[in-house]
Amino acid sequence: MIGSFSLATAPAAQAQKKPVKEAEKINKKRNKLKADFSPYSKDQLQYDAEFAVAASSSNMLEIALGKLAQQKAIATEVKEWGKRMEQEHGQAEQQLQAIAERARITLPQMMGKDDKGIYDDIDDRKYFGFDKKYMRDLQELHERTIARFADAAAKVSDPALRTYAAEMLPKLREHEEITDQLFERASDRK
Repeated sequence: MIGSFSLATAPAAQAQKKPVKEAEKINKKRNKLKADFSPYSKDQLQYDAEFAVAASSSNMLEIALGKLAQQKAIATEVKEWGKRMEQEHGQAEQQLQAIAERARITLPQMMGKDDKGIYDDIDDRKYFGFDKKYMRDLQELHERTIARFADAAAKVSDPALRTYAAEMLPKLREHEEITDQLFERASDRK
């Protein structure tokens, strides 16, 4: 079972339409029960769960966008970058799933509504404008993700989750730097 998310605990249709909301609902119940036996407050447990759910959705978005870039990008370097994003965020998601399973945090099976909207917007691009749109949106996505992970590295109470956030930060900053360079080159190509 991936990420300790069980469709048996939620109606299948609802879990498919709102995977992040369903994971958050399950985690909220878990946090309420766990707070009585945990050294962490219910709010701390909730923050940890919300970070894990958001990070998982973001990883799924980066994986899906990486696959899309490999299909639609014109420039070889953008295709290769998409492959690297797929691989590195795939590894990050596997690490997160293992941590979440140990911490009994439920992760979504699919990316959230906002992340799905970003994917759909990029996927809607015609092949010619894809490289530039993908790289620009990836810049914004990395800015948002870096802010989330920096915050989590300081605030998360679960030690394994805190380490995960802290160890991902340099990788995310490297991704942002390379994305900036690739965006400039894609913009120059027009």
